[in-house]
Amino acid sequence: MPITSQIKQREFDKNITGLHASPLLNRIYAARGINNSHQLDLAIQHMLEPAGLSHIEQAVNLLLSAIHEDKRIVIVGDFDCDGATGTVVAIRGLQMLGAKQVFFKVPHRVLHGYGLTPGLVEELQELQPDLIITVDSGIACNSGVALAKQYGWQVLITDHHLPGDVLPPADVIVNPNLTGDAFASKALAGVGVMFYLLLALRKKLREQNMPYADADISCLLDLVAIGTVADMVKLDVNNRRLVRAGLSRINNGRCQPGVKALIEISGLQIGEITETDIGFRLAPKINAAGRLEDMALGIECLLANDKHAATQMAM
Repeated sequence: MPITSQIKQREFDKNITGLHASPLLNRIYAARGINNSHQLDLAIQHMLEPAGLSHIEQAVNLLLSAIHEDKRIVIVGDFDCDGATGTVVAIRGLQMLGAKQVFFKVPHRVLHGYGLTPGLVEELQELQPDLIITVDSGIACNSGVALAKQYGWQVLITDHHLPGDVLPPADVIVNPNLTGDAFASKALAGVGVMFYLLLALRKKLREQNMPYADADISCLLDLVAIGTVADMVKLDVNNRRLVRAGLSRINNGRCQPGVKALIEISGLQIGEITETDIGFRLAPKINAAGRLEDMALGIECLLANDKHAATQMAM
């Protein structure tokens, strides 16, 4: 039978307020979920507050205890660009907020499979973790989390993927897609969830007038933008604010040395970087490490503080 197609107009809310645009532009806005002028203001100060995220207070308290007791924290990320950027955000952010012993381990696609598997947990013994923090994974890693708990380790899951019927036995789970979660955006990438956890931790430090409360974690927004675009999550208004802020930092040259190195070897120019450049030129290079070899290389590149080392790893 011949293939036929039919063009349908998308339904949209005609009661948009305060946009004062043409009927065509109003339709375009509405089709993207924008129905008031406030949603067009992408200033980062209008981003959602962390308070609505599930179990965010418990997670902050767990991190505070780990920092105060100088526990060994091991970040377990995913082997894609979202997981890599989220892992670097976790490491750099926790160090900025007072953590002294922060390490990472990323699963190998072939050797371990996805997430915190029992095989990966066995290898983590050599790092002697007190606390494991998953980034962009963990919500489906029931057996791996259970084994980690048997070893006496605390487990904090940060993830954005949809949960199954049975949650893993972690100490705390932060995920905007948990049932009953009150966070207004369900579109955060894994790196975004981790960034929000750092924001909540810094807020608690400020409330208690503690050291490291003035850490400027906005320096991590370049990584948040890259991971968010790379993971192809919905660019709702909150994600658009995060991406715009991160792009601004990149184009002002205030990004990680590893990001600068990737820009240079891609033949791009700082000051002209767009979301398309992230999605088709930068993120695929980071993803390639996890797809073809070991994502640890991609993470090390983004963690590098030395331009020469960053360039070598980027190449």
